[in-house]
Amino acid sequence: MAAKDVSITSEQVRRLNIKLEPVRSASTETVAVLPGIVVPPLNSRLVAAAPFAGTVNQVHVLPGQHVSKGTPMITVSSRELLEVQSQLAQSEAELQTAEAIARRRRALADKNYQNPTLADEAEAQVAKVRAVLEQHKRATALNGIIAREDGLYTIPAPSDGTVAETRVMPGDKIEAMAATVTIDTSDELWVEIQTPADVIARVKPGDVVQIIDGPEGRVVSVGGSLDRITRSAVMFATIPADSHLLPGQMVTVSILRPTVTGALNVPASAVVKIDNRPAVFVRSESGFTLVAVELRGSSPKNATILGPVASKAQVATSGLPQLERLLAGE
Repeated sequence: MAAKDVSITSEQVRRLNIKLEPVRSASTETVAVLPGIVVPPLNSRLVAAAPFAGTVNQVHVLPGQHVSKGTPMITVSSRELLEVQSQLAQSEAELQTAEAIARRRRALADKNYQNPTLADEAEAQVAKVRAVLEQHKRATALNGIIAREDGLYTIPAPSDGTVAETRVMPGDKIEAMAATVTIDTSDELWVEIQTPADVIARVKPGDVVQIIDGPEGRVVSVGGSLDRITRSAVMFATIPADSHLLPGQMVTVSILRPTVTGALNVPASAVVKIDNRPAVFVRSESGFTLVAVELRGSSPKNATILGPVASKAQVATSGLPQLERLLAGE
């Protein structure tokens, strides 16, 4: 499509409400515009689990509250803990008895009053009881809980962070190893983006993403397999912590990549299709010149073009239907 001129006076430009915008040099181009959801980084979210089933006695923290490692968060009343504590006490008593027997038999064996094999068996029994005792001790200290003798135990914060969610309320019944409190250990945010198959090959970690009406970020990872239902792969991008976005918020994301030398950015509204070819109306001395361009990428606000357009040119961003009619001689 050859360049075509449209003669129009400045007064006509004003009456037709044709607005002009300068072109800008482009360093990136839009690969795709995709929906995304803001999520916390997968490697910075921790869950405090209840090691024993029971009933929630008290909740000590609230969502949004900053906690330090070891801060009490949930207190649980548990019959299971009572049983383990009873088994622990029993194992301690059995260990004392087994050690006494082993010492006596070893002394008799050393004096040749008894077969040494009996002493070896007694010492093996001590090792067996001690292993059971250690198992019960580890159970009563699982997840760093603070256990009391009456079956109450408190779940502490596993790390410094901010409480993202409390999943239980006082009076709730909970199962063993059930999640109780979720903690975010970082203020960083990610965006989870469902990426179509035709886009995956054109994106790599480190590429820039632009949240529409929001901050820039960078691609962290791109999935290598497609979900059988959505037929897309999951891509994660990191965004600044001070972006004023919240986990769970839906956003629109432009995926960017480096563009070719000489590419220009123009408002998306400046690009029209004439004879099924993208073009822009460039301001000239006598009016406008319709210039065919290559559309390298576009987002709701901007488009990246390549073509014979001067770097200091101005393009029409409104009134394009009127310019098309004038071009057709109407």
